[in-house]
Amino acid sequence: MKKWNTLIFLLLTSIAFQTTHALEESDQNLGKPATVKVLLAKDTNGVLFEARGPYAVYNVENNKRQSAGKSKRFYMHPHKEGIQWGENFLGIFQLQIVPTSGDTTFLVDGVQYRGAIEVYHIDNKLNIINEVDVESFLKATLPERVTASLPSSVLDSIAIIARTDAYYHAIANAGAFWHLKAEDCNYFGNGLIHQNIDMDRSIDNTRHLVMTYDDQPFPATWTTHSGGKTANYQSIFRKQVSTPPGVEAVFAGRDRKESQWTFKIDNQELAKIAKINRVTGIDLFVDHTSNKVYGVRIHDGVHTEDIDFTTFQKYLGIHKLCSNDFTVSLKGNIATFEGFGQGSGVGLCLYSAEYMADMGEQAPQILSTFFPHTHIEKMRAYPKSIAVDHNDLLSPIKNKKAQKKKHKVLNK
Repeated sequence: MKKWNTLIFLLLTSIAFQTTHALEESDQNLGKPATVKVLLAKDTNGVLFEARGPYAVYNVENNKRQSAGKSKRFYMHPHKEGIQWGENFLGIFQLQIVPTSGDTTFLVDGVQYRGAIEVYHIDNKLNIINEVDVESFLKATLPERVTASLPSSVLDSIAIIARTDAYYHAIANAGAFWHLKAEDCNYFGNGLIHQNIDMDRSIDNTRHLVMTYDDQPFPATWTTHSGGKTANYQSIFRKQVSTPPGVEAVFAGRDRKESQWTFKIDNQELAKIAKINRVTGIDLFVDHTSNKVYGVRIHDGVHTEDIDFTTFQKYLGIHKLCSNDFTVSLKGNIATFEGFGQGSGVGLCLYSAEYMADMGEQAPQILSTFFPHTHIEKMRAYPKSIAVDHNDLLSPIKNKKAQKKKHKVLNK
């Protein structure tokens, strides 16, 4: 089975790895590729917005073109009767600014973006969203997340994992105005593109390839060192979604003792983090299949504070609380955390994947090991069943009920 998976993968990548010109022609012929909508600015008073290259401006409500030009730079802001960006778009509260050339880019407060920009005026504030094709999104975000030098088959695996995750969020939030928040996915426009040539090459090599589980893309990620075992995504991030089970990571298991770490913190400092008066006890919420921690409960003798692992790790620092494979003890005024590995313990274990790559394993074999019961598919566009036509949405000004609904969605 692994041999067939590898042959299929090589066939798919050979199809995907065409010249840039041929791929662009194919994209034009096939229509709109998969995109992801990223929230750049929420409830802002305005932004300095610049179009560099030909563009067109549309009213999202009725899809009618309102304006066009070759380049433009003005402060964009809301007012009682619409949106102003150099010219005044009276009675229009939803704009889409679309590039009409492949060379066109947009700058939002000096940060450069590709794709389209959507602007929503809600309660005299602007919400700025960038709709960008997934391949460009990956090239803009992965260099920030993957800084180590890794074998090509591991980078191919990471590209497929990240693309699968992006597809999942776009499909799961198909009816929303955005799929991801820029600060949550380290999206800083296209300024990071080409800063990691090897990663860019893997994104191109695996173009449009995603994993499916139960016939759907799913939330997926990777961890630096699993400590010998990975956890199901659902069990750690507490998402009500079907995801592959965790697995034994043989190579990381052999190195478990070498990955041990210890972190100590004063109870008063820990109390400040938990926003309680003192620390009298700490309970761990543990996924018993993997022994990974998904949350903590901190006691002060009267009250308790529950914190999920990801948030707790951010508070303490990822280089201090290295993983969610840990125990904790209180002695005097000190809390001691002792654990193994590095990362969330979910998905692909990079430590083990590197060993597999050194043994000649390719991306399909690596992925099937850490994401059992999944399939690799070429999915250029999202299934039609999840497509949402925002042109059918009513203007929030013409319909107060719709305005409240939009406001609720935009503030989720």
